[in-house]
Amino acid sequence: MTEKVKLARYRNTSYFVGYTGDGANKQYTWTGSKNGKVDVKEVPRELVDWLTMSSVCFDKGELVLIEENEESKEITDSINDVETYVNNTHTKEEIEAMIKSSTAAQLKKQLTEITVEAEKQFVIDVASEFSDDIAKGKLTVLADWMGVEDSSILFD
Repeated sequence: MTEKVKLARYRNTSYFVGYTGDGANKQYTWTGSKNGKVDVKEVPRELVDWLTMSSVCFDKGELVLIEENEESKEITDSINDVETYVNNTHTKEEIEAMIKSSTAAQLKKQLTEITVEAEKQFVIDVASEFSDDIAKGKLTVLADWMGVEDSSILFD
C-alpha cells in the first residue's frame, strides 16, 4: 500500500492539481476553507514528492502539510524555500489572532513576512469579516501593506 500524506488548503479559494502517476491522470481539488473548516485531502506520497520537485505550491503556501511527524518533517526539509512556506501558510484563526491581539507596530512586522499575493489577499479577506472592529491604526497598517492609499477602500 502506498504511503498517504494529509495536505490542507487554508485559503478560502480552491486549488487544483493534475497529476499523471502510475500512467493514469488523476485530479485533486481542494475547495478551500469555508466557515472555519479547512479542506484536507489524503494524497499519495508520490504526489507530494512530485509537487515538491515540480511546482511552487508549497513555496507559495498553496497547500500545507498538516501532520507533525517524521515524514512531514522530511517533506518540509525538501521544500525549496521553507521560510517562505512557513510565512505564507496561516489559518483563518491565526490571521484573526494576529490582527486582533497585535499592536499596530507588531502587526506591521508580522505582515512584512507575508510575501505571496494570494496569502495577502487571504489576510484581507479574513480581516474584512471583522473590519468594523479593527482599530484605525491597524487598518492603516493593512492599507499600507497592500499598497492602498486610503484604508476606507481596503475591503471594497
